Parts: sequence; C-alpha cells; structure tokens
Amino acid sequence: MHLKRFSSAVAIFVSAVLALGTFPLAAGAVPSSELQDQVDAAYATLTEYSNELEVANNKLYALQQDLDATQQEIDQAEQDIAELEEKLADGQERLAERLAESYKQDSSGSPLSVLVGVSDFEELVTQLYYANRMIDYDSELVEEVKATRTELQERRDELAEQEAEQQRLVDEQKQTNAEIESKVAEQQAYYEGLDSQLQAQLAEEEARRAAEEAARLAAEQEAQNNAQNNTDTGNNGGNNGGSMNTGNTNSGSAPTSVVDVALAQVGKSYVWAAEGPDAFDCSGLVTYCYGQLGYSIVHYSQGQYNLVASLGHLVYDTAYLKPGDLVFWGYGGSGSAIYHVGIYIGGGQYVHASSPGVGVVVSTLYTGGNFAGGGSPV
Repeated sequence: MHLKRFSSAVAIFVSAVLALGTFPLAAGAVPSSELQDQVDAAYATLTEYSNELEVANNKLYALQQDLDATQQEIDQAEQDIAELEEKLADGQERLAERLAESYKQDSSGSPLSVLVGVSDFEELVTQLYYANRMIDYDSELVEEVKATRTELQERRDELAEQEAEQQRLVDEQKQTNAEIESKVAEQQAYYEGLDSQLQAQLAEEEARRAAEEAARLAAEQEAQNNAQNNTDTGNNGGNNGGSMNTGNTNSGSAPTSVVDVALAQVGKSYVWAAEGPDAFDCSGLVTYCYGQLGYSIVHYSQGQYNLVASLGHLVYDTAYLKPGDLVFWGYGGSGSAIYHVGIYIGGGQYVHASSPGVGVVVSTLYTGGNFAGGGSPV
C-alpha cells in the first residue's frame, strides 16, 4: 500500500514538472545566446560612451582651470590699477603743491619763495636748482605711474578678451558634456532593459532545465520502484547539495590602507561625477579612498595621472606596481588622453568604478594598447 501511494504521487509530480518543462517561450522571444550578444554589444557601447565622457570631463576641468586663472589675473590687474590710481593722485597732488609753492608771487609778480632766507647769489642758484629738480622728479614720477597704469589697463583689456574666449570654450565644452551625458543615460537605460530581459529569460530557461531534470529523476525513481516489485528502496539519496562558505567576512575595523577602503566599496553604483559614499565615478573612487586616509587627491583622472607623473612615481611595467598604486588607461596609451583610472590591489587585480550598470568591481589588470602606466599619487 505504501508503494502504491508513492507511485501515484510520483506520477502526479512527473505530470506537473513535464507540463512546466514544455511551457514555451513567449512568442517572438529572442534566444538567450542572441540576447546575450545584444547585451554585450550594448555594454561595450556604454563603456565607450562612459570613457568619452571621462575625457570630456578632463577637458572641461582643464578649460575651467584656465578660465579661473585668467579671472584671478584680471582681479590682480584691477587691484594693481586701483593702487596706481591712488599713487597717481598722490603724486599729482604733491606736484601741484610743489609748483604752487615754487611759483608763489608777490604783488609785483616776482618769485618770493625761493628768496626767503637767501644770503647770496650762489645760494639762490642752488635753491632754484633743487626746487626745479624736485619738480622734475615729481613730474617724472607722475609720468611713470601714468605709463604703468596704461600698461596695466592694456593688459587688463587683453585678459578680458582672453577671458571671453575661454568662457566660450568652457560653455561649448559644457554643451558637449551634456550631449555625451545624454548618450550615456540613454545607452544605460537600453543596456539595463536588455540585461533585465536576459536575466528573466535565463531564469526561465533555468527553471525549465530544473523541471526537466526533476521529471527525469522522478521517472527513474518510478522505474526503479516498479522493477523492485514492492520492495523497499531506501537508497535514493541523490543529495547533490552541500553549501560552500565563501569565507568573505568584514571585520568592521577601521581601514589601514587604500586597498582596504577600495575593497569596501565593491558593489556600489557608478554615477558620473560622484565621489561617494554610496556611488562613484572612476576618479571619484580614487579621491574618496585616499581621502579616507587623510590625503587630498583631485577628482579628475587626467589630474591624478599628472600628479603621479609629477612625483616621478609613474611606471609602465606592472611588475613595479604596489598595492594602492593608481593604474591608468588613455586613448592609444597616451598620458594626455586619460579616460579611466583604478586602484591596484596586488595579484594582477584592481578595484575601479567601471561604468553605469556595473558599478565598483574587482577586475583583472588589462595592459593592452590603451594602458598608460601607474604609480602612487602620494
């Protein structure tokens, strides 16, 4: 009786799983292999756009720095002109007073000031000489101040023209960046939509495979039960389980290295221009991780590369890289066209904010044609 009830239950189960296993894909559904190719292509395009945005961001940063420097120079020129105006006013006032003093006349029209206290002709000549020298000196000083003021005003006007041109370049670059950001957002939405479809389809296929396997095992069990003619079959272990402990734990202690901080960010989102703590772009991750240890690193991948190079720490042979070093990629391997940066953690791997839809991950260090070297920024 026990075996009969068991056989009936198996038969019902087999029917159910076979029904599930033969459930068709939605009409017009793309096979998962083709969909995977589409997802891969969409991701490649998304990465390309993200890199393009990083380069554009570097260019905008450099243009903005140039504009800021020009504006500071204009401010300094304005300050210098104001000081010269004050000095010129003082000089002109002093000259006017000296002229007035030198040319005071009595009622007959003869000069008196230089004759006061004069005892002989030689002293008179001396007094007149020095009085004229002082007037000449004041006149020369006034003219020098005027000339310097004119030069500064001309320089200020040149800087104003330069500022206008630089502002135009900044505005154009901002527009370019906005267009690229729009492309990135559109491509990210497309990629995430495809990826969601792929994951749903893969889950459906996995469920179908599981149902088919369950049906196969149930059929085998049914056959074994029938062959044994009502004998007990307690051998149907089939336990193919067993769990694995990844051993990946977090002690929760304070970070002791940039690598510790970087690894703690793995799994967080990629957002352009973000600097943590919940999302990052590639250079923002570097700025954040070093910032947690008290270092101020510019949020700008080209600037980070320039910093490493200026310190003499840049190396191209990965054998010389140390954990915590930055690693860079530039178009054609050029150090003047940096588009991506990450943090080397040793063992040929690095942590980086990869791209929208992927986020912060650990990757194997790729040193192909675009690898631009690496090194410590401190």
